[in-house]
Amino acid sequence: MKKDEKYLVVVNPVGRGGHALRQGIWLLGKLRKMGIDHEALFTEKAGHARELVARWGDEVDVVVAVGGDGTINEVINGIKQSGQKTRKLAVFPSGTADDFARNMRIPRDKDKALRVLTGEHEKTIDLMNVNGRYAAVTVGIGLDAEIAYRSYESKHLRLLAYWYHGLSMLFKPLPTPKLTLTLEQGRTLKGEYLLVVVGNAGSYGRYMKMLPDAKMDDGLLNMAAFIPLNRFKGLMLFGLSTIGKHTWAKEMSRYTAERFAIECHEDVYAQFDGEVVIFPRGEYLDMKVEPMALRVRVPKEAVED
Repeated sequence: MKKDEKYLVVVNPVGRGGHALRQGIWLLGKLRKMGIDHEALFTEKAGHARELVARWGDEVDVVVAVGGDGTINEVINGIKQSGQKTRKLAVFPSGTADDFARNMRIPRDKDKALRVLTGEHEKTIDLMNVNGRYAAVTVGIGLDAEIAYRSYESKHLRLLAYWYHGLSMLFKPLPTPKLTLTLEQGRTLKGEYLLVVVGNAGSYGRYMKMLPDAKMDDGLLNMAAFIPLNRFKGLMLFGLSTIGKHTWAKEMSRYTAERFAIECHEDVYAQFDGEVVIFPRGEYLDMKVEPMALRVRVPKEAVED
């Protein structure tokens, strides 16, 4: 950490049932004791973190996201929309899945996370630009997003809710939205898809290694597309995805490119770094990598990956 660095700490007070607020208060107390120049902002609604960071006019060197993946996504978009393009991201993991932190090897232990965010080790990563909005981990359409949507109704179960609803949906009619995928060199595929995930990182949903070959700094996006399959095989692949051993399935296709596009032929559930959105019929998603787009405070071992 440079002595003259200034931090902007953004806290989601309702994240993980108030856990992020407690984490944020602890962090702010530590920064004061360390004599680190900082400002603190507390979000009040969805999208507020992005607005606060984008409009914050004071010069800051590091923006700290205290919350889960949704808060981190908003902070990243705020950094990119601000006039201070050299701002760095630091993360104090306080969410349920903490997918971004896991992929960046940022520890969930608060003392270790504090050492990382005030440390000197950084990594420059790619971002995925989807119609002008940035994602750092994944954008998924279909099954994973519908599971996430249903899980919000059981937030008290947190991560268990995701797995409960995921397993229960395998015994119900599965969503198979009609999509057109545009791949490399303009090649198109049109059909029904159980799940399409485009990502910049290998794992999400805490345990699923859906894109095992993806890297956050290789200048490429990875796509996994699943056509409809029987429930038994779906259950097996659901489990095998936790160790990245699901890629043999003939119902799964994998692609790598700097740019993809997805056209939605009906309203579909989608997840954007874990946050559920609805893409309406006719929505055209232009998905492209933005190489070396963001500097992130990480542990030493993540720099050497």
